[in-house]
Amino acid sequence: MIIISAFSTIAQAVNAYSFDDVIVTAPSTTKVIDENLASVTVISRKDIEYSQAASVTELLINVPSIQISRHGGPGSLTSAMIRGASACQTLVIVDGQRLNSATSGIPEFQYLHSDQIERIEVVRGSKSSLYGADAIGGVIRIFTRKEAGESQLTVKTSIGNWHTCEQGINYSGGNNSIQYNLGANLYETAGYDVTNDNYPVNSGVNLDGKAYRNKSITGKASCLLESDTNIGVSFYSQTGKTEYDGYTVDPNNFIKKYPYSAYTLFERSALNVSSVIPVNAIWLSRFDAGYLKDKNKQLGKNYHHSAPYTPSFYETKRISSLWQNDIAWWSNQQLTTGIDYYRDMVDSSNTYNNPRTGDKENSRYNAAFFIQNQTKFGCSAMQLGLRRDKNESYGFQTTGNISWMVDLPKDLRFSVSYSTAYRPPSFNELYYPDSTWSSGNSNLKPETSKARELELKGQCGYGKWGVSLFQNTIDDLISWTADSSGKFKPENVDKASIQGLEASMSTVFKQWSITISGTLLDPKDTKRNTVLQRRAKQYMVVDVDYSINKLFLGGAFRAQGPCYEDANNNVRLAGFAIIDMRVSYKIHKEFTAQLKVINLFDKKYQTALGYNGEPKGFFITIIWKPVM
Repeated sequence: MIIISAFSTIAQAVNAYSFDDVIVTAPSTTKVIDENLASVTVISRKDIEYSQAASVTELLINVPSIQISRHGGPGSLTSAMIRGASACQTLVIVDGQRLNSATSGIPEFQYLHSDQIERIEVVRGSKSSLYGADAIGGVIRIFTRKEAGESQLTVKTSIGNWHTCEQGINYSGGNNSIQYNLGANLYETAGYDVTNDNYPVNSGVNLDGKAYRNKSITGKASCLLESDTNIGVSFYSQTGKTEYDGYTVDPNNFIKKYPYSAYTLFERSALNVSSVIPVNAIWLSRFDAGYLKDKNKQLGKNYHHSAPYTPSFYETKRISSLWQNDIAWWSNQQLTTGIDYYRDMVDSSNTYNNPRTGDKENSRYNAAFFIQNQTKFGCSAMQLGLRRDKNESYGFQTTGNISWMVDLPKDLRFSVSYSTAYRPPSFNELYYPDSTWSSGNSNLKPETSKARELELKGQCGYGKWGVSLFQNTIDDLISWTADSSGKFKPENVDKASIQGLEASMSTVFKQWSITISGTLLDPKDTKRNTVLQRRAKQYMVVDVDYSINKLFLGGAFRAQGPCYEDANNNVRLAGFAIIDMRVSYKIHKEFTAQLKVINLFDKKYQTALGYNGEPKGFFITIIWKPVM
């Protein structure tokens, strides 16, 4: 839902700050970041290169109010939780395609490499009135490398701990009418020892390092016609293998476990075609059509003969379309309206049946109409939005938002917002096959939320800053609970209340650049009167950079308070503090050398019980950008 808006009427009317990061994620039209009525963080291509991050996970981990939970090393299941919302309640979009899995509901962004990314926009707060399902905690919008008119070649090679090796190449070019970008990347690592015996299930199955291999390609092209219509196409593909610790159970003794070499083969590909048409001087129309394929196979070898392993797989296909219109219908008014549609098709080693009808459930569609109006009057602005979704599985859902902002003296800006959002149950939650240990529940209702936020931000001589107070109440929270026989089944049993304070400050002076952010969170399960799982109440990031001539030095300090692994708060995960360092030196006008140190003091920690955090690691990179 992106529009590169041709209308500058409202933007010119707003007394914008001098910080000119431009966002398109919220409210689906191009805006300078300080003009937007939402809490937003933008990670630019320049930021990505300075950070030396190898994955999207490394980029997101320093964003305010995002907590990362990871079940292993590179390529393993990774969850991003915004402002205390769960991973399923965070919507991730890549080049217009929703990434949240139809089967599990979790967005699997762990396969995306940073070399593929042009920019990331993180919008904190409920945004279902714009994007529909899953946007309870916020939206992470990822854009792959953009096309460019100037010819530019970048070649990269890296080596590091655990036999890590990476090669990448990216080329962009074109002219005033046609522009394109192509990229390829290969990442391989033997991995570190990812599991420990803190989690009883892992006891006795802790093997060696877990290898990961990822081959990825990306491409993007656009053509500007004489009518000023812009036609664009983008694609990406990721294939590879992730190893993990697995075990089978003795059929005659459930306590006895046999470890084996387990691994996942993954394939993901996406294609998006778009056209942006200036209908007239005040009306801009956009059409998008997309296709996403996600396939995983869980396999194993070297398993015990008395407890054989049964392979499994799932494959999800998603087709989507969007028609969006921006109409500057008055000098200080802009209307955005459109129709959004997508269909999920699921194939799996599990058979999804609806117990109420007996029918096989392997697809469902979602169709929506949305409308939004942005108004500028005097020193204030207002945004109103409404969306109506129709889903094949659970019927209609209506969400909305209202935001108001006012400019104050001394370069201050105050805003207040209220929004509603929802998350539908996934295929696993609805139709997971009945077994000895678990089953789905076709009677589940969508989770719903009501969010409120107050924000004050501004700038002064030393930089810019912002403070937000937020509250999010989530009803009909879906929780997997055990019945009297020990079988787990999802139920709408819980209610959550999440309150928090978020503060950030950034400054640039002389050769120094400093960014500080911190979050205080009170994430409650109000039914149990406990803290929500894996949500720390305190989180802080300090990022410092220093540059002089050809030398660039940087470091990040990240601290997180303790949290609980289980819903009843019986298992506590300790807090931790991590320091990462990075050095970059331009050894020639075409060559740059980089050094990155992760977890400098080799702190032992875990963000999911039984899974080790990344230990100390060293990585060396050489980048070649020839003058063309």
